[in-house]
Amino acid sequence: MKLKKMMSLILVTAMAGSMVLTGCGSSSGDGAGGASSGDSGGSASSSSDGEKAQGDTVTIKWISQGTGEDGWEGMTRPILEAYEEETGVHVEAEFYTFSDLFEVIETKAAAGNADFDVMSVDVTYVSKYGTSGYLEPLDQYFSDEEKAKWDDASYQAGVWDGTMYGAPENTSTQELYYNKTLLDKAGITIPENDAQHRLTYEQVAELARQGLEKIDPDGTQGYIGFDFQQVSRVYQMNMLANAMGGKNISDDGYSLDGVINTQPWIDAMTWYQNLVNDGIASRGYDADQLGDQFAAGKMLFIVGGTWTPANMTCDDEVGYTYAPCFEGHEDQAATSTGSWYFGINSKSQNKDAAADFIKFFTLGKGSDMWLEVNGDVPSRIDKQEEIANNPDAPMDMKIAAYEAANTAVPRAVTPVFGEYSTVLDQAWEDVRNGADVEETLNNAVEQFASAVAAYKK
Repeated sequence: MKLKKMMSLILVTAMAGSMVLTGCGSSSGDGAGGASSGDSGGSASSSSDGEKAQGDTVTIKWISQGTGEDGWEGMTRPILEAYEEETGVHVEAEFYTFSDLFEVIETKAAAGNADFDVMSVDVTYVSKYGTSGYLEPLDQYFSDEEKAKWDDASYQAGVWDGTMYGAPENTSTQELYYNKTLLDKAGITIPENDAQHRLTYEQVAELARQGLEKIDPDGTQGYIGFDFQQVSRVYQMNMLANAMGGKNISDDGYSLDGVINTQPWIDAMTWYQNLVNDGIASRGYDADQLGDQFAAGKMLFIVGGTWTPANMTCDDEVGYTYAPCFEGHEDQAATSTGSWYFGINSKSQNKDAAADFIKFFTLGKGSDMWLEVNGDVPSRIDKQEEIANNPDAPMDMKIAAYEAANTAVPRAVTPVFGEYSTVLDQAWEDVRNGADVEETLNNAVEQFASAVAAYKK
């Protein structure tokens, strides 16, 4: 077994053949891990005494999320100390709750506040902050060689309209998790598979159907056959359309016409609706509840991020493998991705120092330290290769590194992601509840067009 910290401590082990992850029992709550999520308690707190360093010492201020010793505040303290020791630059870090950080950035940046230099940015806000003038373009600070050190999906998610505004801290990916105890009870064996010979979504659905027939034949025990942890959220659900060759948004970032009202989206949503109608996928649970259902031993299969097993507490219960693909689209396997980025306040008076700090935390020693303590999926290609080539690395991280490098598809890169997710989250939920697929998608095209009309160039 190998212990690693992934916001909370996750116990994992790689076992040959069956790819088994240890864990068991249930506990409340599921993390959003690398999927642009943070700590949920407390308000602003600082990693320093709040006083500016004296003399010739340069001080930069970083505002971020994740208060508390078990959050980013405690986890990053050794990194900030190492940076100051190495460079002589003092980093005054101020941490907020996940939700409060967005309000702080909007308030400070909109007012042209120059009292901070570096901000942590949820990947879905990079384009918005860039077009709003909150973020300083980073192309002058990062060479092409440095940009090439991140996997393409991670790099592209930080770019808007040809300009780099965000540098990836790490990323996230998806895997297929299954409850070995329930499958053993149902007499089901997972077929052999690997990155080049994945299980198909159709296969998983059929295995889930067979499993439910064995363990809950009359449907009274509340078992779920197969579902997505982030149900009805574009972060995860869009990977179904992506896996059929569908795009997330138009190239200009402001239209869904000719994007979602196309065959890949129609087929993907129809497939998922049928999964629900057949009683294999869930109805009634939301994205904050399905992880708990899996942890409680009430689900056979779930697509989730690498944080998904964190709530499991008994050994030999959870297996995992590569994300599925669709039959006939085996070469289009797609996984959801994205996490947190660093950006420079466009009003900062210390932009060069801010850029150096960001490089340290995303490409240098600070990045090594962060990945070690946090355990998230690296955006750096060299770290992905290090995991892939390490015979002692846990198999779930080997899978994650492969998916990040080969199948990751960024969420819609657009300055109006809030409007985008509002419209499409609802579309996924409506289809889940039986709405006509094509009508729902056509309505979503119109709703999004209306919502973003004022923003278009």
